[in-house]
Amino acid sequence: MTDEQKSPAELLEELETLRTRVAELDRAVRQLRISEMELATNAYRLQSILDNTTAVIYVKDLEGHYFTVNHQYEQLFDVKREDMLGRTDFEIFPKDMAEAFRANDLKVIEADAPLEFEEVAPHDDGPHTYISIKFPLRNSLGNLEAVGGISTDITERKNIEEELRVALERLKKHE
Repeated sequence: MTDEQKSPAELLEELETLRTRVAELDRAVRQLRISEMELATNAYRLQSILDNTTAVIYVKDLEGHYFTVNHQYEQLFDVKREDMLGRTDFEIFPKDMAEAFRANDLKVIEADAPLEFEEVAPHDDGPHTYISIKFPLRNSLGNLEAVGGISTDITERKNIEEELRVALERLKKHE
């Protein structure tokens, strides 16, 4: 039936249906915009938290390519977050260190659980020792998609422990 064949009442009814549908779509668009703003705000907050810690934080896909790093990572290893996307440890660190980092990432993937490692990374003033907590990350469907890591520099503590060990040895020799 064409519009010319419809009665004025039928046309008014169709018009009201269309108005109702447009209003529903308008509400849905507004809600989508609010959700997008909330998502952007939450992403900004999370990045702010990551960037204001002294820990080194990073996320890599299952093949070892970086998704993101925090500000501390950028500062210590003289890289930019945006330049890290898709790169691997083998492009940033000496081969032996990159192999060790990758081996630990693979252990996390295999265990499908958080694991703690002691890792060594190069700094301008020499190698630094880190306690790294690495953990599996899942997507919204529950599938393993990445390995996250939070690494804390314990070099000073390790140096103090070594000084203490040497002092104790000297003390034992003098007894």
